[in-house]
Amino acid sequence: MATRNIIRRLLLLSPFGIAAVLTVLMTNLSSERVAGYVFLFATPWAWLLDRGSFPKLPNRALETLVVYVVLLWVPALLYSGCLWLLLRAFSYATARVRKA
Repeated sequence: MATRNIIRRLLLLSPFGIAAVLTVLMTNLSSERVAGYVFLFATPWAWLLDRGSFPKLPNRALETLVVYVVLLWVPALLYSGCLWLLLRAFSYATARVRKA
């Protein structure tokens, strides 16, 4: 039982781990390949995130932070939320099967 909970928690945290790795790679490498992975990570959520251009901010570092949040950390939160819902549905279904 404890192993199952650890696996669930790791699964729910995996999108944030991917976002963290991509953030580090983007800040250190800034290559086109890494940028492709960033857009691949955010593509399923483009319909939700593409509500206009990024705001013009006076500070370049703050503008970069907003781009990272929108392209990496919001999709990670959405992926984690979907995984959580999926795991809840599976546990609900298995509980109903065990009860019957």
